[in-house]
Amino acid sequence: MLTVEDLSAAHGPVRALDGVHLTVEAGAITAVLGANGAGKTTLLRTISGLVPPRGGTVHFDGDDITGWPPDRVVRRGLAHVPENGGVITELTVAENLRLGGLWRSSAQRRAAHEHVLALFPPLASRLRRRADTLSGGERQMLAIGRALMSGPRALVLDEPSLGLAPLVTRRILDLLRELRMTVLLVEQNARGALSVATRGYVLELGRVVADAPAADLLADDRLRHAYLGF
Repeated sequence: MLTVEDLSAAHGPVRALDGVHLTVEAGAITAVLGANGAGKTTLLRTISGLVPPRGGTVHFDGDDITGWPPDRVVRRGLAHVPENGGVITELTVAENLRLGGLWRSSAQRRAAHEHVLALFPPLASRLRRRADTLSGGERQMLAIGRALMSGPRALVLDEPSLGLAPLVTRRILDLLRELRMTVLLVEQNARGALSVATRGYVLELGRVVADAPAADLLADDRLRHAYLGF
């Protein structure tokens, strides 16, 4: 469903991505792992249209979306949940969710709203509360729920477990698996990410240094110690 070929990007003079190749199969969770500064966030932001590519292509569901503006990428069916979720803390839970589907019809928004609350029951009792009153786990649920309000066929998520307690992290990762949709997941928690992913890619200094089924990456002691930190 999502294919990245020879993708390069930079922040000023600093080359953040250098010829990245990556494939995300439809319905699968694919993990992108690596140390801080490896280029993981830049990869997601380039795919989503937030960072202009210096070279290469991004294909999504049959379309070349390279360099598309973010709003067009979302309307095509690819939603991005940024690091720390990006919820608007001054707004209520209901208002944040509404923002995720503003461009859709009323019927589509109602159906998506019911779907999100069924997936994340804690949000149902907090609809009128401001987002800044939520726990870290609830705020991450809200961020994912807001992305789902756009009716995506695929999600790209940047560090959804960041700052969360281990039990909450486990719940968030399990929820991603329960979504049963195409997911590209960037995570520092390599062990947790590989436990829910079918395939993993390891980035180092903007380049892919490993690409294998998740179970193989977990079993490779040399790779785990060298790049994944466990």
